[in-house]
Amino acid sequence: MYIGEIPEGSSIEINVASGDKKISLCTFARVPQNPVDEKMMHAFFKKYRYGSGILADAIERNGKYVGFHMTEDSTLHVFAIIDKKPYAWSEVKIIAASFKKETYYLIMSNQNAKESNRRAGYRQWVGHDGSLKLGLEPGSRDVVIKDISTGGVGLVVDGDVAPRIGETVHITYTDKVKTSTGMPKEFNFSLKATVARKDDSVPNRTIIGCQFDKPNETVGQYINLKQIEHKQQSNTPPRR
Repeated sequence: MYIGEIPEGSSIEINVASGDKKISLCTFARVPQNPVDEKMMHAFFKKYRYGSGILADAIERNGKYVGFHMTEDSTLHVFAIIDKKPYAWSEVKIIAASFKKETYYLIMSNQNAKESNRRAGYRQWVGHDGSLKLGLEPGSRDVVIKDISTGGVGLVVDGDVAPRIGETVHITYTDKVKTSTGMPKEFNFSLKATVARKDDSVPNRTIIGCQFDKPNETVGQYINLKQIEHKQQSNTPPRR
C-alpha cells in the first residue's frame, strides 16, 4: 500500500526516535478540498521527488507546529491502521504546508508498505480511574484505564468479571492535560467499544482490551497532549 492510498479520516501515527528519546504523535488523514489544493500537493511531490503522499492534520504546540527535522541519529516511522491491518512506512518525509490558510502535514513516501506485525497503534499509558458498563447491565463498575490509543482502550477490572468477546461496553473517565497555553484542558470521555480480548490469568483481576468502531479524533488530540506534556516534563531540569 502506498501512503497516498490511506483513506481520509484514518488514524496516522508518527514515531520519531533520537538516541534514547522517543515520541509518538497521532494525526488524521485528509484529502485536498479543491483542485487548486490538489495541484499544490502534487507540486510538493515533484519538488521533493516523491510519488505518493497524504495530507494530515498538523499538531500545534506553544503556538508553533511540531516539526520533523531529522538528524543523522534520528529515525522516523509512520503507521496507519487500514481495515484493522497495520501498515508501516520508514522512508518518509514530513513537511508543514498551508492550504487555503490552513496548515497541514504533507506526509510523503515512495515506499510501498506491506502489512506490519506491529500491534494496532501506539498506546498511551493512562492509569486513571474510570467506569465500565457491560452490555445491558443496569449499573457500572469501577475500572482503571490502563492505556488508550485512537483504535481502542485497555482496562483493568478488579473482582469477577466475564465480558464476552464481541460484547459492547461503555467506558467513561476524565483527565486533565496541559495545553500550549499552559492551562489544563479537561477531557471527559464517554467511549463505546467492543471487547476484543481479555486476560483473567491473575486471580480477582481481569485485563480487557477493547476496540473502537472507528478511529477517535478526540482521543488522538488527548494522546498528543499527553505525549508532549510528558516530553516537556522529562526535559525540565530538577529543582535545586
